[in-house]
Amino acid sequence: MFGSQNENSDDTETVIDKEDNVFVMSNRKTKYPTLQLDLRLIKDLVVIIVSATAGGIIFSCLGQPVIVGYLLAGSLIGPGGLNLINEMVQVETFAQFGVVFLLFALGLEFSLPKLRVVGPVAVLGGVLQIALFMFLCGLTAALCGAKLSEGVFVGTFLSMSSTAVVSKFLVEKGSTNALHGQVTIGTLILQDCAVGLLFALIPVLGGSSGIFGGMMSMGRLLLVLSIFITVAYMMTWSFIPRFLKLMIQLSSQTNELYQLAAVAFCLLLAW
Repeated sequence: MFGSQNENSDDTETVIDKEDNVFVMSNRKTKYPTLQLDLRLIKDLVVIIVSATAGGIIFSCLGQPVIVGYLLAGSLIGPGGLNLINEMVQVETFAQFGVVFLLFALGLEFSLPKLRVVGPVAVLGGVLQIALFMFLCGLTAALCGAKLSEGVFVGTFLSMSSTAVVSKFLVEKGSTNALHGQVTIGTLILQDCAVGLLFALIPVLGGSSGIFGGMMSMGRLLLVLSIFITVAYMMTWSFIPRFLKLMIQLSSQTNELYQLAAVAFCLLLAW
C-alpha cells in the first residue's frame, strides 16, 4: 500500500497486486461505521457516460457510426489523453460487462442456416488471413534484422479484429443477416477461437517452451473448446427451451424475472 495512513489526510491510498493492477482505496479504515460509497468510481462512470454520449451525438450528427464517437471519447478521457479516470481497474471490469452483453445481443441476431452456408468461406478466409499476416510480418522482421519469432508474434495480433467493434457496426447498419455480414461474423468467430490457440504458441515464440509443449497446450485448448461447443449445442435443444418456457410462465404478470434470467444465463455462460 502506498500513500498516507493518516485518516485526516487527503492523499490517495493505492494498492498494487501481483499483476501490477493499481487499485485506488476510496474508503479508509476507521473505527466508526461508514457508508461504503466509492465516490471516485461514481465520478469516473459519470465522466465516461457523459463523454460517450457527447461523442456519439457529435458523430451521429456528422453521419458517422456512433461507435467511432465512443472510441474517440474514451481515448480523450483515458490515460493517453486527459487522464480523467482514476480507478482504471474497476472501470475496465465494468467495461467487460458491456462487451459480454454486446456479443450476447449479437448472438441473438445469428442466423445459423446462413452461417452454415458461409462457414467454409469464413473459415478458409480467416485461416488465410492469419497465416498471411504471420508470414508477411515474419518475412519483414527477418529482412529488417529482427527475430523471426517476433515478426510472427506481431503478425498474429495484427490479423485479429475487434469482434465488439465490428459487430456493433454491423448491428447499426442492419447487416447481420446479409451475406457479407454473415461472412464477417463467421470470420470473427474463427478469430476469437484462434486467439486462445495462438496464445498457447507465445511460450514457443519466446523460446521458453519447445514445439512439443506448444502443441500439447494447443491440444488441451482444442479439447476444452470442443467440449464447450458440444455441451452448448446439447443445451440448445434440451435445457434452454424448457427453461425459457418456464420463465415465460412465471413472468405472466411482469417481464422482470424473464429478463433477469436471460442476463444471469448470459453472464454464467460467459464466466
